[in-house]
Amino acid sequence: MIWWNNLRLKASNPQARCKAVESLASSNDPQAIASLMTCLEDVNAQVRRAAAQALGNFPDPRSTDALITTLRDSNEGVRETAATALGRLGDERATNPLLWALKDDSTHVRASAAGALKNLGWKPSTEEETAFFEIATGHTAAAARTGEAAFVPLVAELKNDTSFLRRAAAEALENVNDPRRIQPLLAAARDPDATVRVSAIYALANETSSEVAAMLMNSFRDHDPQVRLAAAEVLSKWEDPSYVPCFFDLLADSHFEVRLTAVKFLAKRRDPQAAEVLMPLMQDADSDVRLTVAQALGAVGNPIAIEALVLAMTDEERAVRDAAALALEQIDGNWAGSEGAQRATAQLETSLQDRRAWVRSAAMQVLARLRAPSGPMPASP
Repeated sequence: MIWWNNLRLKASNPQARCKAVESLASSNDPQAIASLMTCLEDVNAQVRRAAAQALGNFPDPRSTDALITTLRDSNEGVRETAATALGRLGDERATNPLLWALKDDSTHVRASAAGALKNLGWKPSTEEETAFFEIATGHTAAAARTGEAAFVPLVAELKNDTSFLRRAAAEALENVNDPRRIQPLLAAARDPDATVRVSAIYALANETSSEVAAMLMNSFRDHDPQVRLAAAEVLSKWEDPSYVPCFFDLLADSHFEVRLTAVKFLAKRRDPQAAEVLMPLMQDADSDVRLTVAQALGAVGNPIAIEALVLAMTDEERAVRDAAALALEQIDGNWAGSEGAQRATAQLETSLQDRRAWVRSAAMQVLARLRAPSGPMPASP
């Protein structure tokens, strides 16, 4: 039947040619190898792929040679199938070509090449081979353990079509101590995928150059809140006072975690001038932000914050009320007699008409303290 299948290989319909290839593959006739090798040059990628798969069933040096050549096919599906077929043949002559295939642009081709090498009993002989193999098998983080040898394959992975793999490469580069990684990671910080940008930013956390700083400040304008948060967290760890104005701007960010990060940074500076910009956030919609602001105002210690903190002692959250009371004691043990506290009286009296009982109760207790400043502050309701 070889002659009949050879005739069908000349059919104009690619599906008919594929059927002929499948028939040749099941024939177990060594004479079919020559016909299948011819099919590796077919204009249709589906036919070439079927031929590559079929040759994996014929343990013959001719099959190995043909499949090695096919590892350079223009179609990634054909290359992937050729790599898998070489693994089935078990011919060690395919080892070096498969090592080359570990650097293929296609994730699927690399994975197939790694599987084929494993079937051949191959073991990495260099750190670079280890790095390429780990990346091909999806163990990107493990590749970073090879040190500088991982730089080239990881940077190549930053250009992968799959965002998940680009993100994994950026995360792995954080653990590669090689100054060459900075520029590729700066480029990754502009990746179309937000998760890749986040990973690149964190990977550069210990690089305090002006280039990295510029990237971080530019990231404060990113449309994705997680990118802005990553940039804020990284820059805040530098503890450089020259970036204080940047964190002032972040206090107005739409994402509460970004605002929190900015507040914490300013609290560490203990700059009395920060109190003025922090006070409005005592009205923030997020209770964690209000709590952190109260703590920050206490740490800053500027009496200008007393009025805002007195009013915060009627906050809906018990933790915020307690933090405000503690902050007032930090600022001035006699805060109840201060001008700021007295200015809060009118609004507190208005709160006595609030429909919520706990607000009325809190306002009443604060007013009692203001009217008898020498007495102890009642426990927060």
